[in-house]
Amino acid sequence: MIKIAVCDDEKQVRLRLLTIIQQYFNENNREVWVAGFKKGEELLNAKTRFDIIFLDIEMPELNGIETAKILRKWDVTSKIIYVTNYDRYQRKAYEVHAFDYISKPVKDKNIYKVLDDAVRYLENSTEKQKCVFETEEGIATIEIEDIYYFEYSSRRVIIHTAKGNYNATYSLKELYEKFSKNNFESPHKSFIVNLLYVKRIKGFDILLENGDIVPLAQKRAVEFKNKFNDFLQSTFDRI
Repeated sequence: MIKIAVCDDEKQVRLRLLTIIQQYFNENNREVWVAGFKKGEELLNAKTRFDIIFLDIEMPELNGIETAKILRKWDVTSKIIYVTNYDRYQRKAYEVHAFDYISKPVKDKNIYKVLDDAVRYLENSTEKQKCVFETEEGIATIEIEDIYYFEYSSRRVIIHTAKGNYNATYSLKELYEKFSKNNFESPHKSFIVNLLYVKRIKGFDILLENGDIVPLAQKRAVEFKNKFNDFLQSTFDRI
């Protein structure tokens, strides 16, 4: 699944871009996860690695160039596409390794073309963030975005992924320390879940996108729900 962010302080522009992007992927029968942000600080605070970022340059407080410079300190692989009225920033845009540059007002055909290029590049790229695990099945290289959750059972950890399950001998503590920056949270002493795949929370059950149900410990319920709500607010703000 391709993850795309749109960061623009103009509501109409932001919503139009979100609509065009969703339309593009619907027409191409491809899965996409799209998030909208009103300002650079919100994008940075989401701490999510996006494949493609549509980024406005002229924004209050932290402009698009400054946002990208901070982003590049920990994310050097995302494809940044600047969308702006100001041609004078074009040279600065490429200083932060921007993938492309589009002038406002945005047009469907221009967005489609740059998405064609970016998606083609991603499909031929090996830059997705991966992690190597020592498992009972052997050495496994797993893309982080493919991990649904970790489960501790019978003195071992089960790594539940989109491509199958793996058994390993890691502790949940060391896994949480490693993956919490990638939006993994612990709702129960025996589980760590990827918030990206939480479909809904009902009572003390967490339903995931793959159909699995993970328990939510009563003493962790308030903290976990707050973190999940913060995650939703920071990554799905389309208003």
